[in-house]
Parts: sequence; C-alpha cells; structure tokens
Amino acid sequence: MRAQASHLAPALSGFRRAHRPVRAAVREAGARRLTVTDREPLTDIHCHLLPGLDDGPGTWDETLAMAEMAAADGIGTIVATPHQLGGYPANSPERIRTETARLQTLLDERGIPLRVLPGADVRVEPDLPAKVRRGEVLTLADRGRHVLLELPHEVYLPLDRLLDELSEAGLVGILSHPERNQGVLRQPRVLRPLVAAGCLVQVTAASLTGLFGFRVQRLAESLILKGVVHCVSSDAHGTHARTPVLGPALERVARLIGRPAAVDLFCRNPARIASGRDVAGRPQRSKLAAWGSWLSWKKAG
Repeated sequence: MRAQASHLAPALSGFRRAHRPVRAAVREAGARRLTVTDREPLTDIHCHLLPGLDDGPGTWDETLAMAEMAAADGIGTIVATPHQLGGYPANSPERIRTETARLQTLLDERGIPLRVLPGADVRVEPDLPAKVRRGEVLTLADRGRHVLLELPHEVYLPLDRLLDELSEAGLVGILSHPERNQGVLRQPRVLRPLVAAGCLVQVTAASLTGLFGFRVQRLAESLILKGVVHCVSSDAHGTHARTPVLGPALERVARLIGRPAAVDLFCRNPARIASGRDVAGRPQRSKLAAWGSWLSWKKAG
C-alpha cells in the first residue's frame, strides 16, 4: 500500500501549495463554528470522496483538499460513497475498497486526522437485494448492515417491496436525500409508510442551508421538525458548492430542535451506522411539529 502511495507522490507534490487558500478558509470557518457537539466528532456517511469513480472529485489533489475541509469542520469519520449501479457499472466493491485503503494511507502520511471507510450510494434497481446477497453491492462502511439507497432525481419509485426484501436479508435501507427528489417534493407523505416500516432517512446538509433552493430547504426542515430524519450527511462532491462540511447545517438543526437531538443526527446515529450497529431509539420530534398520529415509531434498524 505504501508503494502505491509513493507512486502517487509526483501527482500530489503540488498539493499543499495549490490548496493553501482552501486550508486557510476552512481553518477560519472552523474557528468561527459554534461547538454544539461538545467536541463529539461528526460522522459523514454519504460523501463522494474518492477520485475518478463518479461525478465527485477528479483528482487526488481535490480529494485531499476535501479531506482537509472535512477534518477542519470537525468530521472524524467519512464513509466514502461513490455511485454504484445505474450509470456506474465499473464501481465494483473491490475497486471501492482498494481506493478507500489507498486514500487512508495518504491521509495518514499527511497527518490529516480523518478515518475513511468504504461504502456506496446505490441506485435503486429491481434486482438490488439479489446483488447485495451476491456481494456485488457495497453496504455502508462494508459492515453488511445498511444500504444507502438513491432514487432517480425526477420521480419517486415505490420502495416497500425492496425494503421488505432487504429486511429479510438482515439489511436496513437508508433513503438518501429524499427532500431533493421531485416526487417526494410533490407528495412528501410517501415517506410515512417507509419510516414506519423501519427505513432510515438521510438528509443532505446543504439542503438545510439553502443550496438547493427554498422548496428543498423547507421540506428538509419540515422532516427534521417532524422527527422523520435519522442522520444528516454532506453528499459532498468537491471543494466548492457541494463540500464536505456539516457545521453550518448542524447549527441550523440545533436551533430547530435543540442541541441533544442535533448531536444525534450529526454524530451519534451516523457513528452507529458506520460501525454497523442499529440506530437506537426513535427520531426526536420537535414539539412544534404535528403530522398526525402516524409518528408512533417502532425501533429503527
């Protein structure tokens, strides 16, 4: 592995010089950020951090700049989740594992205090459970417990049967960024039976800070207030618009539902997922919210 990292050295030789402005900016942001987690590390279970595998960073330079941004923001663990299935048939589990291990070596050599684990952002397909059983799809952190599920952006597809089949295989589905799905935006109540059946929900941090527009932000905040969300992740793709930064969204959520519940969504729940453990208890619902009696939660997986 060290030989692989040494082989990358020429391409990375200009990293520190080229990304000096990025490092200065993230240090300044980290100094300004409120410490609402009481130094509890953030965990990001959805981040396109590996270079050249999908629409995330194109180079190792950019990947390492993203890693520095994440570490400066207080993120201690990232699950690297390149796209799988759909338009990315070449992203095999072994390829993702290999690139993740290579990145961890580079981080360690450069003293960037970040742990990175292999995972995938998996496009929903009819034979997905069978592919998971055959080892063709990577679970989050490679723990064999949680599968991060991505719907097509334009439409909502029924997930009841898929979730049942995953459950029969001992797996828990996590629906990624439903607040950005056009079908869910039109009819957010489609999430009700999914969460009641044990599906977990992950919202994107930038949705809560307005990057994707008012409608998306309003729905993301509504889901947070109603106790539907189990974790917030960056879904970062680079060092500019979609960055591996959770701090501003954490502050926003802390104002909405209080510090203890916010720490659950940004630290404790994602940390449990990254270690392959069940998410304990039930999402905390704001006293300001009301969405009918269906929020009689069962223990989520």
